[in-house]
Amino acid sequence: MKTRYFLLAALIAGSLQTIALGSIIYDRAQKLATGQEVLLQSMMRDPRDLFRGHYTRLNLEVGELKTGEITVVGKLSYGDDVYVELVKGEDIFWIAKTLYAQNPQRADIALIKGRIISRANRTTYRISFPFDRYFAAKDRALELEDIGRDGDRKLGVILALDGSGAGQIKGISIDDKLIYEEPLY
Repeated sequence: MKTRYFLLAALIAGSLQTIALGSIIYDRAQKLATGQEVLLQSMMRDPRDLFRGHYTRLNLEVGELKTGEITVVGKLSYGDDVYVELVKGEDIFWIAKTLYAQNPQRADIALIKGRIISRANRTTYRISFPFDRYFAAKDRALELEDIGRDGDRKLGVILALDGSGAGQIKGISIDDKLIYEEPLY
């Protein structure tokens, strides 16, 4: 009798874990498939993570914004969540237009959610994003680091953004040529 309850409990626990994992995978795939696609300019560095391996830190252009070059809506301070409105720039990359302290809840704009990590001399906001690391094999990470240092080549990060400002890395490009595309599953 106890064995039967144990097996039933194990089956229920396994089912719940499978549903939770499936939900995470489905949500990620939905963002990649249906999210608004933006291309952000980046420079990369190749640090290492003891447990997860080599990665390239994405140094996104929209991660360091000067107050005179953008509009700021609301009061922003260290550690706060911030919403960056993106617009298509003059070249292939999207650029920051406005910083919002609160989500403006507008479907007609591209938003990316981040967190203020510092404010230098009250003139520059430094913003961290949840996808600021791109994990890759050692050779690929080192190659991307070298490209990031080369001032003649433009490194881009293709993001899929949902309406709430959450994003997923959809791909990496060099000089507007796709070199990596994230699979849906």
